[in-house]
Amino acid sequence: MKDRRLLLLIGVLLLLTLLTVIFLLQPRTRFDWTPTYKAQSKEPYGTHIIAGLLRDYFPDKGFDILKDSIVGVLPVDTLPEPAIYVFIGDGLYLDSAEVKTLLAFISTGNVAFISSLSVPDKLMLEAYEGECDDYEWEDYAYLLDSAVRLGLRQLPPQKALACTYLYRGRPKAHSWSYIESVYFCDGNTYSFEALGDMNDSLVNFAAMAYGEGTLYLHTTPLAFSNIQLLQEPALQYANSVFSYLPPGKIYWDEYSKISEPEARLRNNRAANRSLSAQSPLSYIIQQPPLAWAWYLLLSIGLLFLLFRTKRRQRIIPVLEPNKNTSLEFVRTIGQLYFLQGSYKKLALQKMKLLLNFARERYHLRGQESDPDFVEKLARKSEVPRELIDRIVLMHRNIGNSNLVTENTLIDFHRLTDEFYRVCR
Repeated sequence: MKDRRLLLLIGVLLLLTLLTVIFLLQPRTRFDWTPTYKAQSKEPYGTHIIAGLLRDYFPDKGFDILKDSIVGVLPVDTLPEPAIYVFIGDGLYLDSAEVKTLLAFISTGNVAFISSLSVPDKLMLEAYEGECDDYEWEDYAYLLDSAVRLGLRQLPPQKALACTYLYRGRPKAHSWSYIESVYFCDGNTYSFEALGDMNDSLVNFAAMAYGEGTLYLHTTPLAFSNIQLLQEPALQYANSVFSYLPPGKIYWDEYSKISEPEARLRNNRAANRSLSAQSPLSYIIQQPPLAWAWYLLLSIGLLFLLFRTKRRQRIIPVLEPNKNTSLEFVRTIGQLYFLQGSYKKLALQKMKLLLNFARERYHLRGQESDPDFVEKLARKSEVPRELIDRIVLMHRNIGNSNLVTENTLIDFHRLTDEFYRVCR
């Protein structure tokens, strides 16, 4: 027993010595690579450059940096000329009073430009009134990569900006936000208008009318950081983005900036749906002292497990397999709609289930009204295109009809059931 403890102590001491040597040999850097997006910060991920450019973007119009709540500061009455609210940061936090103030500011003819990885649900559930095919707002989607291309639809594709996330001067995987296509409804007053794309297909810049004003959402604040704007193409991209804004006084919000993980936890209902690359653990890994403490803790834990492998383990009890309650829930909702005679709701619910099936099995996102989506679904599922077209046509007719009979629902059920039967 004493020999085992002595061996464990020697192992821990050797590990501590090794970690200390590695830490001392690490190259020192004078830069702080934390994405703060502070206007006064000249670090790689500060916004000193873009704040200085915006200060002179509209000469004689004014530029105020807000270091306190926007309540009582942003004008909510009609002004002689539009004012502009600008937020650039990892995450935006607004309480109920601040959301009400910002929406009143926009509705009276002003403009809000928000560039962040996450946007508050409280804001979007008020502003995004026109839901597309019953899709409620659930924050941005995410793409994990080290670099993306950012383009604007008013510019040719060759003008796209190559944007790379660097940490200590080296490319590193980053969680890039984008707006899913389901939130773009043709002909809907409250829908978004796509203005810019990431990697040619994912919308990262969009505008939406609200009242007399406009809300601009940009999902890539990294494009306006100091390290990016040292390049001439990035300056041209930023100038093209802000060319959408009308001349007016700019209110730069410095007060509402928080980290992206904290923003999703405090603002969004879907915070526990998935974890992005910018999790609390990723912050620990990015800070060298915390990273070495974390590695040391893991190493001690592994050594403890290694020397406890001979411990006798109790018999593992047999557990009953988990039941799929999702199917029971869907069946219950379907029976409720059927008993109430809500054949239209039941048919629309079946179409949503089919689209969810396409997302989970074939990794396809889109709407049935998109010809490209239908073509990809037919190709990946190996279902005849004619069957999918019949499903889409019948779903469109059901959506446009005020009266849906039981026979129509049965016919639609047979079509979708045929799809599930023949798909691969």
